[in-house]
Amino acid sequence: MTLRRLAVPFASVFTCTALAAPGLDAGDARPPMPAGLAPPAVAAPLAGPAWQPLGPPGGDVTDVAASPTQPGVLLAGTAPLASFGGSLYRSADGGASWNAVDDLAGRSVFALVFDPQGHAHAATQDGVWSSQDGGTSWTQRDLGIDPLNDVVLDIALDPADPDVLWIGVSAAWGQQAVNLMRSDDGGATWQDRTPPLAAPANGVGVAVNPADPLQVAAAFRGDFSGGEVWLSEDGGASWQNRSAGLPGTPLNAVAWSGARLLAGGGMLFGAQDFGLYGSDDLGQNWTPLHAGWPLLIATAIAVDPDDAQTIVVATDGAGLNRTRDGGASWETGIGATGSLAMQSVRFAPGSSQQLLAGANSLGVFLSHDGGATFDGASQGISELGLYSIAANPLDPLQLAVAFQGNNSGGVFSSADGGASWTLEAVPPTRYSRVGYSPAGVLYAISSGPSYVAPEGLYRREADGQWTALGPDQGEHYESDLASLRFGANDPDLILLGGGDFGVAGTDGTVWRSIDAGTSWTKHAVSGGLFVGDVEIVEDGSDEIAIAPYNGRETPEQGGVLRSTDGGATWTIALETATFHRPPRLCAQAGAPDTLFLAVGDDWSTSSLLRSDDAGATWTPTGWQGATVVDVACDPGDGAVLYVAQEGATRVARSADAGATFAPFDAGLERAGIARELAFDGGAAPRLLLASGRGSHAIGAPGEETIFADGFD
Repeated sequence: MTLRRLAVPFASVFTCTALAAPGLDAGDARPPMPAGLAPPAVAAPLAGPAWQPLGPPGGDVTDVAASPTQPGVLLAGTAPLASFGGSLYRSADGGASWNAVDDLAGRSVFALVFDPQGHAHAATQDGVWSSQDGGTSWTQRDLGIDPLNDVVLDIALDPADPDVLWIGVSAAWGQQAVNLMRSDDGGATWQDRTPPLAAPANGVGVAVNPADPLQVAAAFRGDFSGGEVWLSEDGGASWQNRSAGLPGTPLNAVAWSGARLLAGGGMLFGAQDFGLYGSDDLGQNWTPLHAGWPLLIATAIAVDPDDAQTIVVATDGAGLNRTRDGGASWETGIGATGSLAMQSVRFAPGSSQQLLAGANSLGVFLSHDGGATFDGASQGISELGLYSIAANPLDPLQLAVAFQGNNSGGVFSSADGGASWTLEAVPPTRYSRVGYSPAGVLYAISSGPSYVAPEGLYRREADGQWTALGPDQGEHYESDLASLRFGANDPDLILLGGGDFGVAGTDGTVWRSIDAGTSWTKHAVSGGLFVGDVEIVEDGSDEIAIAPYNGRETPEQGGVLRSTDGGATWTIALETATFHRPPRLCAQAGAPDTLFLAVGDDWSTSSLLRSDDAGATWTPTGWQGATVVDVACDPGDGAVLYVAQEGATRVARSADAGATFAPFDAGLERAGIARELAFDGGAAPRLLLASGRGSHAIGAPGEETIFADGFD
């Protein structure tokens, strides 16, 4: 992954290097990998059609841990959007490359720990798993609780006895009352040690005092609000609520800094600030330690093993903060991490210089100098949540993808067909769509959050910086946009589709600009609707435009808008009550008046409609199948269509203009949720897919296509 230095803080430079073997000081660290850890430009031609991953590498990494006994062995857990369906990755070369661990495929990993013998334990969506061989193979542990409600959110080791393990357990929306457990035999058996909580709460953090293993602190939180810290001085036999003096917002972590107890928390949802607090009397009194922080959302705490006054705290949107004097003063956003949504941080075993951190979207970050600089190290972690992919019509090797997490995201671009990627200098918001204009200019749609930067359309300028173009309806999140089209002949014509949001209302919207985004006019469709796509018929006039919409409120009414004056005015060409999901369009190759429309018949099935008169009338093709999230028309064969689907078959292909479809997804077994299809426009166009686990590409059946290599 090649990441260049840019002016916007989120796009600061992160070159990818490997973590030295635990125990080595910075002078002994292995030299950096070549810039960006870019994979080889090409691999051998494919013998038949099969999808190949393109990247960019990354994912929502929740924790990173280093083995104390096997030099260079690292583990990284992922949890997409802090939910289920993640994976565990293992590196044997200090983070230079990663491979997915099959035993935990599809299981989100929320926390990791190595014991001094190099045995590993993982807190997962499916209980606790343990490894005796440094993370190569894993065995599930029996917690003795309901296996349907056994999500484990944190795991901690007793520093004095590696056989003593503590875990925090999810409350499972109130269905699981066992929220803290202890094992005295390395995870073979477990006992309930839950404090007397007023109601089940998520066990998100547990820490054992290295100086006194009987002193255990545990952090709990609600799903969207509320948090408590509890303390035991007898190994969990009894507990005291030590929440007085702390904000009533969610807790995320507890830690010991010498004799001082630390608690960190906060949640972006509802702006529930917390920050970092310290207590010198076992939680009886608390003092805020976060003076000068730009964001009071602490997700993880790391204490230097050689200096209890040096503390590094991960924040969910402002990178990593470091103090060298126990919290009296802070360096914020250290190592150019200032706008990263960090989810974990820890020191490597026995090292004050080597830090391991996990971030939403961008994956693993490593430091060899105590946090002065950080290097991205996610090569082989293919879990970046992509929502859109596009290719430059003037250069098929230029690609762009949009990604997003819970409250962050960005845009990557590639100049070599996906062999390497550059993080663009867009604000760190969620991005729903990317697209190139006919002139080759890159655009992206931000969908907030608006407290970070305005939502709407952004344009990349010649110097690599990005300009916000709007439309801007106010200071709040008021425009939810997801589709983008340019005039093929008029370079200043831009149409956007989506819907109003928040105080702006719930109407479906089509926005039009005839001056390249300087000003906008809005056409609204009342009734809680959403315009899922926009198409400008390429008949040489830029006059006919199509905008299908679905309902966002009951009843699920939908239809098709049509304009014959370049989007200045719109009429309803089709009105129905069966569009349950955002409909998607494509135009047949060589026949611009022939359009195909994928619509949701209900929440689990979709069908295709066809128009041969530029959207004036529509008829079914006769096909019905699993939910379609996008449709693409083959640029070289008018009878060939592709649909991206939810479910087991991520992409299907039709050779009879949408009458029937067959699976076309060899190689997509680990692709994640399919979201958008596109073609790259080369002499032998590749079909591209944006998915919940990166982007993928494939050539037409029977063609030999060369792909980038290097992603597992």
